Amino acid sequence: MPTTVLVLGATGRTGRRVVSLLAEQGHTVRAASQLPGRPEGAVTPVRFDWGDPATYPPALDGVDAIYQWLPISPDPAAEVAALLDEAKAAGVRRVVHLSTTTARLAREDFPAHGAERFLETGPVPATILRPNVFAENFSEHPAILHGIRTGVVAVPAGDGRVAPISVEDIAAAAAAALTQDGHQHKTYSLTGPDSLSFSDMTAIVGDAAGKPVRYRAMDPAEFREALLGGGTPGHVADFYAAMYEGIRNDWAADVTDDVRRITGRPPVSFADYARAAAARWR
Repeated sequence: MPTTVLVLGATGRTGRRVVSLLAEQGHTVRAASQLPGRPEGAVTPVRFDWGDPATYPPALDGVDAIYQWLPISPDPAAEVAALLDEAKAAGVRRVVHLSTTTARLAREDFPAHGAERFLETGPVPATILRPNVFAENFSEHPAILHGIRTGVVAVPAGDGRVAPISVEDIAAAAAAALTQDGHQHKTYSLTGPDSLSFSDMTAIVGDAAGKPVRYRAMDPAEFREALLGGGTPGHVADFYAAMYEGIRNDWAADVTDDVRRITGRPPVSFADYARAAAARWR
């Protein structure tokens, strides 16, 4: 049956793809963002701001399911709890929460832990998605895209390996969990089919683009100082520093079969993604 889904972060890397996929499948979508645009077909833009609880009830009106991402805030668990309390009152039946793969093994004070603990026993049945590093970071993240175009990708990942996943596969898994039974109260680790270092990935990108691209293992302190120097709030810098710490420790190296289990098809390989995205790097 058609479902009405509230998609938070509807203009983001995963959100906009979830919106498109749900609309193609015939569902009604409320596309939430801080600056909503105009309605288009089955998609109705709505205003939503994690930091403004007054935006929660209007966005939730008539909604069956929510797609949400982990808010990067000083207390993400509190914001998730406040939203889902409102969602329960509004009659929402399920929530799909986009977390991060490093949450499984990160320190207990990692922001994702508190949010996940709440969701596991929260007022709305939840599915937790822990995606690996987004393959599309290489073609859509401004800093990494600039690095590829200038020949050097610098991040504090050390020699750690990841199992990069296409956001198209994340969107497909999210759409299934939002609209099909059998996924509530489950946690999935979403990965691509290969375990690769950042050096491996930049080499694959260079081959696809037909140009030399190398990886520089950035010092973690240098990375954090660069974020703070660019105006990034301290709690956001801490979040990304902790994420890269997990990568350096190989916490994101394992490959799983969860994408196939949810969607019924294999995930996109990083090499196939790179070939499709090559025009962005030339």
